[in-house]
Amino acid sequence: MNPLFFLTRLDTIDDPLAAKASELGFTVLRAPLFATEAGRDATSLLKRISAVGDGLAIAWTSRRAAEALAGTPHSTRRHLAGIPLYALGEESAAPARRAGLSPVTPGESVGAAGFARFILSRASQEGIRFVLFLRGDRSLPDLPNGLKAGGMEVLSLEVYRTRFLNADVGGLTTWLAKGDSVAVAFFSPSGVAALERLLEEPARALLHDRAAAIARGSTTAEALEARGYRNVFRPGTDTFETVVKEALLSTSGGRR
Repeated sequence: MNPLFFLTRLDTIDDPLAAKASELGFTVLRAPLFATEAGRDATSLLKRISAVGDGLAIAWTSRRAAEALAGTPHSTRRHLAGIPLYALGEESAAPARRAGLSPVTPGESVGAAGFARFILSRASQEGIRFVLFLRGDRSLPDLPNGLKAGGMEVLSLEVYRTRFLNADVGGLTTWLAKGDSVAVAFFSPSGVAALERLLEEPARALLHDRAAAIARGSTTAEALEARGYRNVFRPGTDTFETVVKEALLSTSGGRR
């Protein structure tokens, strides 16, 4: 049986990754493990932005949070042009960029704690005294905690919520049970949790022990390692696409 490349979401943005895996001889499966919906603070986002004066910055770590910002009226986006905006990476920045905004990113995978240090390093030159953190209901506290530890005032707004889905992961468990090679791409700690809840032993133990677990960012890599995944591929100075290719080649025995 061909090696398996399993993506823990169903998103057209991953089409190039799926095509590359197919080119390398992988069977590709994708499963939507969770859905998102407006969070409890989504309706107050405009009011929060307009109520804060000078010294405000806005930061986020996920694409879904950027989509909430990008969905604000054009008049609000014009106002945002004068506010420092920070995204954890290029994927999380993309919806804001498409809406005409210009968020700054660290330029490499630094994780949420490193992202906090990056923002703090720019606070003086940007005149930042207050950060509005756009998050989901399952977001980890690393970013706001890091900012607060550096003396920054932070207000967290839940702009989206995550709802786990009962997706079919039978293809993945079949590959694991047969002992064939498996690579799995994870895009967030929520994606890790969403897949874990759908697996029973021994499938979960086999996944931890044998799969090449590819992390979209450092925080996701840490979530995988904390759950006992033994073969985690994490981005550093390399792009995520480069890390995926490296993991796929490793999984397939270097076949091109």
